[in-house]
Amino acid sequence: MAVVLIATAFVRPGAYSLANARQILSNISYYGVFVIGMACILMSGNIDFSMAGIATCGMLMFALLLSWFPNLPWVIAMVAALFVGAVCGLINAFFVVRLNIMPFIVTIATSSIFAGVAAWVTHGNQVYITNIPFTRLSATFIMDGAVPLLFVFMLVLFLLYSVMLMRTRFGRSVFMAGGNPLAARLAGLNPKRIKAILFVNNGILCSVAGLIFAAQQRMAHPGGLVNEMPHVTSLIAVLLGGVSFVGGSGSLFGAFFGIATIQLLAYALQTMGLPLWIISLVNGMLLVVAIAIDGYNMRKRFKKLGIKMAGGGAVMPGVSR
Repeated sequence: MAVVLIATAFVRPGAYSLANARQILSNISYYGVFVIGMACILMSGNIDFSMAGIATCGMLMFALLLSWFPNLPWVIAMVAALFVGAVCGLINAFFVVRLNIMPFIVTIATSSIFAGVAAWVTHGNQVYITNIPFTRLSATFIMDGAVPLLFVFMLVLFLLYSVMLMRTRFGRSVFMAGGNPLAARLAGLNPKRIKAILFVNNGILCSVAGLIFAAQQRMAHPGGLVNEMPHVTSLIAVLLGGVSFVGGSGSLFGAFFGIATIQLLAYALQTMGLPLWIISLVNGMLLVVAIAIDGYNMRKRFKKLGIKMAGGGAVMPGVSR
């Protein structure tokens, strides 16, 4: 992050104005919520590629309810959106836990299904959000107008989930189930139950991220978040932040700095006048580097434990379980 900040300031003096800082923090606000869900899923030894589809369904349910019932309080519509996210997460959990299908295959399929349903319901059209108290959330700033309120909300979520993972029995169970499911079962834990809870939790978090995105855009579009591909950005962020691709280790603290670095890098590339495809290229390179580093750390950790790895690298989460 320091290198990116210094390099951008050197090449483009004045690049970090108050308005630009607000925009960067606003982007981190909804990406950060996706990162929390992705980090928890990876720590348990699973993966979820349906995040964009779930978020789209959640925010469209929210927007449609407000358009159908203009006098409906936005909090009630939000509860309905979170419920939709929980149901989508439960669908993923059913196929993964009950039918024992590999998570990355299930979630790739359900991602297309959720996005397709959202496009079918809205006929591919955006739904504008005119509820002033809700849209005002994205225009509220603190600390002399420098920090968006939604960014603070995201930081609170990071803190709460960090405490849950590091200081509670369930959090420690997540790491154990991800690192060694067999040992977790022998210790009296239920890895399948933990897995199901995390998929439902991820669905709810995706809806929260979708609502933040909708508040910023003041509308919900069936293709808006799908085109952003937040699952890929979140995966890169958590891997850069030190979360293991095969589960059992990592922290949300590192994941936060992972997404902050990615967003700062994207802004730096845009500020330097580089084409947008460069950002995709750099993100792909970051993903390869992050997986390579994670594979090296995993081999080093297994070597200390006297465990021989099968094959040449990491196993896709959920394949060997």
